[in-house]
Amino acid sequence: MRYIDKSHRCLQFDEYIIQYTPSSWAEFNGEVKLTLHQHLWIEQGTLCIYCQQQVPPKAEKQASAQIRSHIEHIHPRQKFPQFIFEYKNLSISCEGFDCYSTAQQPKREFCEHRKGDEYDSARFLNPIELQDIESYFEYDFEGRIYPTAKDKARAEYMIDILNLNHPTLIGMRKSIYEAVIYPDNPLDIRSEFPFILPAFYSMLKQFGLI
Repeated sequence: MRYIDKSHRCLQFDEYIIQYTPSSWAEFNGEVKLTLHQHLWIEQGTLCIYCQQQVPPKAEKQASAQIRSHIEHIHPRQKFPQFIFEYKNLSISCEGFDCYSTAQQPKREFCEHRKGDEYDSARFLNPIELQDIESYFEYDFEGRIYPTAKDKARAEYMIDILNLNHPTLIGMRKSIYEAVIYPDNPLDIRSEFPFILPAFYSMLKQFGLI
């Protein structure tokens, strides 16, 4: 995980909430929700808030089998209804599988779909609040993520509730690392758009590759 700066709010979302004051998340749909999703996606550098895999942009109309990300409530809305429309509580999470997988309906096994309503405020490492959140985790060259000595118990809690060492994620991280360092045909992780970050940004940063 990496720190997300929430200082640049989505004005269309703010105006909508002031004007319509929806009472539940189910009431919030349509063009403004898509605008918010796209705003959060750019804010996060196109990466999932938890695993940091790159997620595709969300189209206006998508079949359920094509959806690859959603708006996540970091404080689960069932337990913290007061934060349902709090901008600083909103982020983009992947769907719990390889977002660029060609499978129509992969099984959802990590990130928000694993976390669900789990939120222990004493142990949860919030990427919206902790500017040094990257220092709680480290990676090996095989794609695994580990807690550092900074606060091992809290980091282990996050790895567990998000299932960040799921085999799919381990394989994806290893593939990105090997593609970047492969000497004959290295992966170019630069983008013409400055807001787009490479997948697994914190891992590549730790290895000095970005």
